[in-house]
Amino acid sequence: MLATPIHPRDLPLFSADLEVISNVLDEVCEDRGVGRRTQEAERLGAVMIQLYRQGVRDGAKLAALTKAYL
Repeated sequence: MLATPIHPRDLPLFSADLEVISNVLDEVCEDRGVGRRTQEAERLGAVMIQLYRQGVRDGAKLAALTKAYL
């Protein structure tokens, strides 16, 4: 038995997870006029990954929370 608990943030992201995040990132970047290969987009992607690992799996909710971050 493990001595320490496994947190969702420690689990790997699979291709289906990354596809959801990538699609939402594309949507948010296009909506906000942010280039996909900018530092701003990287920061937004990092925020999305954090939110996703905290349990926000719905694309619309993920987009809304990320847009609120801006």
